[in-house]
Amino acid sequence: MLYTPHFLTGAAILKLVPNPVIGVPLALASHFLLDMTPHNDFDVKPGASLKSILSKKNKQRNFMLVVMAIDAVLLILSFFWLLLGQNNYWLVIGGGVGISPDALEQSLLLLGKQIPGLQYNFQWRVSRKYGFISYPVVSLAALWILNRV
Repeated sequence: MLYTPHFLTGAAILKLVPNPVIGVPLALASHFLLDMTPHNDFDVKPGASLKSILSKKNKQRNFMLVVMAIDAVLLILSFFWLLLGQNNYWLVIGGGVGISPDALEQSLLLLGKQIPGLQYNFQWRVSRKYGFISYPVVSLAALWILNRV
């Protein structure tokens, strides 16, 4: 799953459960629960390297890069909105914890390592046609919680 839904969900959990002793572990658990919702992961499998990911067919690679760029922009905007607009550091920490499993695993790519298969079996992958429905639904639900509660 993309970073933004994980980040916003982790933040929303800390909004609903402001006690960090309870909220932070729940934000971490939310990562794995969200990975069990139908989504598309661009067919990246364990053992993939940065080189193999970027060597995909041009159309597939370009689509992945555009979606990841949009996700990065939304993640950065969400980060600053929570930090500056909500003025609540715990929400930012909840968001950071929500993305931490993917961030740790995918940072290995930048170190020239292959993606391990630790999270692979926890994913519910579906085709592109249906796999991008959950991202806005999850993100909008989390935004609703962050704005209304």
